[in-house]
Amino acid sequence: MPNISLRNTTYRHLTDEQLDNAANKLVQYFTDDKLLIIYRISKGKNYDTENQLELPLTALPWLKDTIINGFWRQPSAGGLPKDQHSVSATFSGEEILLGRSMNADDYAKPGFKIVNKSRTSHIMASRPQQFQITDERVEQVLLPILAQFN
Repeated sequence: MPNISLRNTTYRHLTDEQLDNAANKLVQYFTDDKLLIIYRISKGKNYDTENQLELPLTALPWLKDTIINGFWRQPSAGGLPKDQHSVSATFSGEEILLGRSMNADDYAKPGFKIVNKSRTSHIMASRPQQFQITDERVEQVLLPILAQFN
């Protein structure tokens, strides 16, 4: 997929991730000089659902470190306490929340819920932008993307 231009900004396409064999669920990753954009499309029988999460690039090192050294590391090795299921921090004036999920985008698949509490959803303006991702997809897709920004 080529880069796209919207509202006088060019977004560089990073990768696509197909979530099912029928090609009904797709996640695309884009970036510009300020944001990482995670864009999800779920094709339905009558209509498609689209959603996106926008993260300041300044949050990406924290996101990577918190996943690897916080949630995935045992408390005895310096990881987060066993009973801590979410953390938040502010980057470029935007509050980002990272939480563990036991049904991350798929039933009984552990992973993470990433929320930008400072930006409203483009689907439902009463909710913040959010995205769920399984541990497997974090390892295969998200961490390699985050590594590009270190």
